[in-house]
Amino acid sequence: MGPEETNKDFFKEICDFPIPSYEEWKIAVEKSLKGAPFSKLLTRTYEDIILQPMYQQRDVKNLAFSNTVPGDFPFIRGTDQVAGEKSWLVAQEMIHPLPEILNEWLKNDLSKGVNAINLVINDELKLATGKRSFSQTGAGIYTLADLETIFENIDVTEFPILIECGTNHSVLGLIAAYYQKYNLPLKSLRGCIGTDPISMLLKEGTLPNDMAIYLDQMASAIKWRLENDIELKLITIDGNIYHNSGANAVQELAFMAATGVYYIRELQERGLSIDQIASSISFSISIGSNLFMELAKIRSARMLWATIVKAFGGEERSQKLHVHARTSQWTKTVYDPYVNMLRGTVEAFTAALGGVDSLHVSPFDETFTLPSDFSRRTARNIQLIIQEEAHVLKTADPAGGSWYVEHLTDEIGKKSWKLFQQIEEVGGMYTAIQNGLPQKLIKEVSSQKKVDIEKRKLKFVGATMYPNSDELVKKRDDQVLHELLEQRFNTIKQKSAVSVSISSQNMMSDIIDAFEIGASVNDIVRALGSSNVASVEKLETYRATEDFEELRKINDSKKQAGRPANVFLTSMGPLSHHKQRSDFIASFFETGGFQVLRNDGFKTTAEAIQATIQTDSSIAIICGKNKSYHEHAIQIVTEVKKKRPDIRLFVAGMQEAELEKQLIGAGLAGFIHVETNCYQLLKELQGETEGLENEQS
Repeated sequence: MGPEETNKDFFKEICDFPIPSYEEWKIAVEKSLKGAPFSKLLTRTYEDIILQPMYQQRDVKNLAFSNTVPGDFPFIRGTDQVAGEKSWLVAQEMIHPLPEILNEWLKNDLSKGVNAINLVINDELKLATGKRSFSQTGAGIYTLADLETIFENIDVTEFPILIECGTNHSVLGLIAAYYQKYNLPLKSLRGCIGTDPISMLLKEGTLPNDMAIYLDQMASAIKWRLENDIELKLITIDGNIYHNSGANAVQELAFMAATGVYYIRELQERGLSIDQIASSISFSISIGSNLFMELAKIRSARMLWATIVKAFGGEERSQKLHVHARTSQWTKTVYDPYVNMLRGTVEAFTAALGGVDSLHVSPFDETFTLPSDFSRRTARNIQLIIQEEAHVLKTADPAGGSWYVEHLTDEIGKKSWKLFQQIEEVGGMYTAIQNGLPQKLIKEVSSQKKVDIEKRKLKFVGATMYPNSDELVKKRDDQVLHELLEQRFNTIKQKSAVSVSISSQNMMSDIIDAFEIGASVNDIVRALGSSNVASVEKLETYRATEDFEELRKINDSKKQAGRPANVFLTSMGPLSHHKQRSDFIASFFETGGFQVLRNDGFKTTAEAIQATIQTDSSIAIICGKNKSYHEHAIQIVTEVKKKRPDIRLFVAGMQEAELEKQLIGAGLAGFIHVETNCYQLLKELQGETEGLENEQS
């Protein structure tokens, strides 16, 4: 029999194999659950979406976008019709505060795969108020001379420029002044130099000017762009502030969409059309580690925005959302930072699947220092590998057709639209943040996430799970950089301020002229100021693991000082009887930097009692099988507490109510299991160990 006949028989057998129905599959699954309800397999997300264990074609049969192709409204599958027609921009953030070094970074990265100039502005140098406060991350661009240093020997016309300016419209004028001085064609200026006063107000809690001032400046900037026929985005709707405050995906999209609609309405009142406004807008989104949720978030963002712009009467080109993405700051850790490379890879891959227009992958050490050459190179190469080796660009909408992804995209879109309408009903985004509604909703989700992090239900490898107990927090000596920044601060401060006059009718022209005669960014900011102040409840931004890291830093310091906070394991029986619980308890305490004193297990109750009494630790955990607890635990607790009333004794694992009652009566401090709030208990015990140390000293 030849190969063709063999193949025919094989495929005939496959085709004849009966395909089970969903109901038959569900019955088989319920049997395997051995009495547990099927609902155990359902997952409720922070977006209040119920995830099924399996999706079917019927789950996407009636979706409005099911039969669309890439390039079709509402652009869920991307804004381009042909796969591989264009790739996303590799737009690594440039954050060094010294212009000379930033220039070296740019020249290096632009020669090694980066194809966009993405500058993060250092807005911490408060020259206008005389404060000696500055950040060690963020480009220090204050004058035209700074920009000349940063762009030295770089042909900026070859690259799109990305700058998120907060409220500082003068940055656009500074870039334009550079182009004008060097006779570069303004039409070659492209990318996004965008402001978002709403997000800055939520970030800072207050702004020096009334919101109307920023909107007037925004309108003037767009009109200048149109007059000079420049393809440049000038509004960056910043979703990172919501992501880094613990918001869920639905809230991120709804609040970004509501911000965009607020700007559209305000700018229309200032004489601009929907197409002029929408073509000036870009979304900036953080991508977390929940691959499918974040993938659906990107796709839903395009659908949501296309629907909104179409409702305003915008043409098809204006309905296509431009998305810049960065890998999440919220998910990154200080401890075991090399794991951040893996998180960054997952997040970057998600962004690529979602079809973003530009992407920054954060270096693994961004949480605690300026990135090193190595961390910048690996971050850059993550993008290049996905582009060049993973061949993601060879197909349009790689996630399309996945019943799960399509259904999840629709769910996020519907819920985002509902929340967006809720914001509109109270008067729009600016009114909503003045009333504190978005802040309240985000705080509710963030509080839930924080509890799940504290209980280690929301896991972070190397930080809240599987910590490297021998690792000390990585630090870099930035004293030299600090001194250079101090000198730079004093130099800028000593320069006499340039008198600047800016009219509302010729704002951009006046700003450009001012920079050409030596004005600084702060001179421009002062000239654009007003006497009114915008103020709202600010959002609390944080990293997911920072509370655990603070506990661990304190205990790391104790280790280095030769007085570690110890936890003794009173392990009962052979290794096989206690290993699982001993490992759980060790990881539980090591996440907070406690030193765990382990053993192979005690053969008798007397040995366990004697060893626990003799330990120099003030905390001990009894680990073993439930049967051993019935036989030995009450005796161990009773005898140990007689000789060591200072010691806090716990049992690993939940027990039946009667035994728990007896153990608590004998002096047990409590039980440690998967439902225990790990962070709160470690924080409490750390405080107690510090109290004992103070008494002994």
